Amino acid sequence: MKKVIVGIGIPGSGKTRVLKAFAEKNGYEYICPDDLRQELTGDAKDQSRNPEVWSIAKKQLKNLLEQNESVVFDATFVDSEQRKDFLFFARSSGADKIQGVFMDIPFEVAKERNEKRERIVPEQEMERMNALLHGAPPEITDGFDSLFVLNQSGELVRAEAKGKEGVIEKEFNQIH
Repeated sequence: MKKVIVGIGIPGSGKTRVLKAFAEKNGYEYICPDDLRQELTGDAKDQSRNPEVWSIAKKQLKNLLEQNESVVFDATFVDSEQRKDFLFFARSSGADKIQGVFMDIPFEVAKERNEKRERIVPEQEMERMNALLHGAPPEITDGFDSLFVLNQSGELVRAEAKGKEGVIEKEFNQIH
């Protein structure tokens, strides 16, 4: 089964830590637009080539799905329309299953973590992203087959699945 696991959360939410560890543990391919920005511009924060970054990321995803690979896609996806468009793209590119992992943590915790990172996102940008994400948080109806919401410790606080009641805990244990 070609599965795509989509990370969702503001900078400092713990997405990359959780998603990279999962990908490595389970042999999934890992795609992160920040890594592509670093390769293209020398700076992961440089947004000047975003259209090219996203074009490359989508092409990589499509190619991996064509090779029957499962993929972890690590991005913020704070904008609900961008998130829905991406999920549609993933599905139309051959994803059999799409699972979302939403790192829903208090803004102050993410802000504190961000300040300790090597690649600091400006506070004003973090506030903008947080407002977008919490104004339209991810929902199963965005196009996910299942959606897991984790807290600041990476613990499951909510899970939803499309028409598969009772299976959700097993699925969470498989991705965590």
